[in-house]
Amino acid sequence: MKKISLLVFIGIFLFNCLNLSFGSEKSNSIPSLEKLGISFSGYYKNILFFSKLANTAENFYLDLNRLRLNYKQTLTNKLFLQLTYDQEGLIHDIEHSPEMDLIRQKNQNNLSFLDLDHTASDKDHIYQRRSLYRAFIKYENENVIFTLGKQNIDWGRLRFYSPLDLFNPPGPLDLENDERMGFDGLNLELTSNNFSGINFIFGPHTNSSQTSFGLKLYKKIQTYDFFLVSAKVKKDKVAGFGFDGYIKDAGFRGELTHTKRGKEKFLRCSLGADYNLSAKLYLLVEYFYNGNANGDYALFTNSYVEQRNRLSLEKNLISLYLDYEITTLLKFSLTNINDPRGQSSYLNPEFRYNLLKNWDMAIGGQLFIKSKDSEFEKHYNLIYIKTKIFF
Repeated sequence: MKKISLLVFIGIFLFNCLNLSFGSEKSNSIPSLEKLGISFSGYYKNILFFSKLANTAENFYLDLNRLRLNYKQTLTNKLFLQLTYDQEGLIHDIEHSPEMDLIRQKNQNNLSFLDLDHTASDKDHIYQRRSLYRAFIKYENENVIFTLGKQNIDWGRLRFYSPLDLFNPPGPLDLENDERMGFDGLNLELTSNNFSGINFIFGPHTNSSQTSFGLKLYKKIQTYDFFLVSAKVKKDKVAGFGFDGYIKDAGFRGELTHTKRGKEKFLRCSLGADYNLSAKLYLLVEYFYNGNANGDYALFTNSYVEQRNRLSLEKNLISLYLDYEITTLLKFSLTNINDPRGQSSYLNPEFRYNLLKNWDMAIGGQLFIKSKDSEFEKHYNLIYIKTKIFF
């Protein structure tokens, strides 16, 4: 399975190349990719980090380089295939650190049913990995959406801590929180003309205790979307409720879940509101209650699976987000997460600049105001520079 991601991507590509060459005996010209419903896109991303190790306070650097290729083919007007292939390399000086161990844990072998990635190198300050980040086939018509394969499934509506984001949640401090480990399974959505529907998820596993499935019922009433959720995500049994709508011009949303995990039973709740104060200024605030927080800092910081399951160390967190357009090309954002009990805080200021049409750059930092026995106790300030070129 280790090389299957690259082989599948190359195989699909070569198959279509053969179709281009031999698919039509009557035509003397090769049809264009666009006419065949084939499209290629992607990006190159570089992120350079500077910070200190949590255990030793030694300075370190980490340079992430990722080439992503997206292949999409429209098979019929209602059916399409998508493959997203990643070639990723890290240059670093944290070879034997817990921070590097966390990076190693973020692989499909640990977190997915189908292991479609392969670690090509992990030595001499270089870590290389290639993977099929997404691989699914999708059918869609007016009332049915059917997706099968490695995909992103997000039932949550909150930006920071989302109790209903059950299947592939991100880390709240992750600078790439839009990057989600793919969920392998079947995703079926049935909709009706009165703004209601049913969403069914099934994620198989060879071990029945690791099998996941979920059912979401949703209905739009006036300016609000309401949804009920029942799910089993590996060993977690979850029942939940959520809404998303408006109070006048302000967005207002919330999520509530009750989870049973072995002998543990706990509630989670999030509430959020956002508002455009002007054409250039956007503000969001969210509150999160986590009945599963246990304050076990050592386990939480050394296990990526624990971070996904536990979400936070503190029971109560308040998060804010601000986005301001300085010019059409230059934007500023500020993320802030506060731990009222431990009196600690996380700040993420970032300046983003659109250098060229398909070339974005950003510089920012993760800054921590911390105290003993708090959410951010052992975090150190981090500075980063991001470059992203689309094609």
